[in-house]
Amino acid sequence: MKLVTPLGEIDILIDGREIEYDFQLVDVDSSCEDVEGRYAIQVPFVPDGREHIISCKIRDYIPSEMDNIESGENLELKSFYNGGAKLSIGMEGDSGYINGERISTIYDYDNEYQDNGVDYVILVGTKTKIFTFGVAWINNCTEYNEVQTWFGADPTIMKL
Repeated sequence: MKLVTPLGEIDILIDGREIEYDFQLVDVDSSCEDVEGRYAIQVPFVPDGREHIISCKIRDYIPSEMDNIESGENLELKSFYNGGAKLSIGMEGDSGYINGERISTIYDYDNEYQDNGVDYVILVGTKTKIFTFGVAWINNCTEYNEVQTWFGADPTIMKL
């Protein structure tokens, strides 16, 4: 069974191949009380010393000019828009490079953004074995409630 959102079904892929996955409803709290869907998708993966990509994508999503990256402390997040709906997908991470050198001292993997989703980039030295995507949406997004998907999709503050 797939998570169905107002912007489309959510696909989870490893190295471009779709996998089956489970998702968990996460309670809405005061930081995201207008959010109409809040879910966590935990992907177990045993690193094998090679590079891999674990993706969370919105199937058949057509990018909007409003789509944007909204990262935060230990949070890599991208938001997607369609009509009045806003959907955010968050990942735990803090990737970045300066002069070609990786700067994260906390995480042993990287994160990347795509037109229709986000990726965990498994590196040669990655030891982490669970990769969590947070997904949250509001159907009637306004300037007053739009930040709530940012809180709702942040896997670092989800109570699982």
